[in-house]
Amino acid sequence: MRRALLAAPLVPLLLLAGCGSGDADSGNGGGSGEAGASSPHGGSDPGTGASTPVASWNPCDDLTAAEVGRLLGEEVREEVGEPGAMRCTFVPVAEGGATIDVNYLWFDGSFAEAWDSIGADVAGKVRDVDVPTAEAARTVEQVTDDAAVVTGFVQTGGLIESVNAIVLDPDERDRLVRATRGMLRLLSERAPERAAD
Repeated sequence: MRRALLAAPLVPLLLLAGCGSGDADSGNGGGSGEAGASSPHGGSDPGTGASTPVASWNPCDDLTAAEVGRLLGEEVREEVGEPGAMRCTFVPVAEGGATIDVNYLWFDGSFAEAWDSIGADVAGKVRDVDVPTAEAARTVEQVTDDAAVVTGFVQTGGLIESVNAIVLDPDERDRLVRATRGMLRLLSERAPERAAD
């Protein structure tokens, strides 16, 4: 039941995060910069189709449950899935706590181009975030009667990472915003070397 409640508000935000597979550059010559991705947490290099060490990288490789828990102000457990179905999710140890999911895509265009492909579908309060090590970062906040949801995006070189955070208490929005911003900073600071290429 709890899993179903979490899934509903996150579905549109996960779609924004580019969770599919495909080429990072559409190659249509039109300069649309349509966002595409390699398969999250594994797969092929979207630029060449070749398997590379970075393709098996998982954002959770560079995060710990302890530091994510400090950002949230509560204890969390890390879930990384398994080969072929990898994930990077931090779930609450205590009932009713916040859940954070991290995803990524390799993208050859600018953050503005990526945002243009999803901006029309964004519902919520949009804010730019200052992340010194990133080209751009932004959050989207949604609050309902039953939950607070914050999605963050950060681009570091050719890597765009997303953070989807939810807590089933709308009064916890500010805490979730702070934690999401902290996650964006950590992710950008620890982006793999390829992101700088």
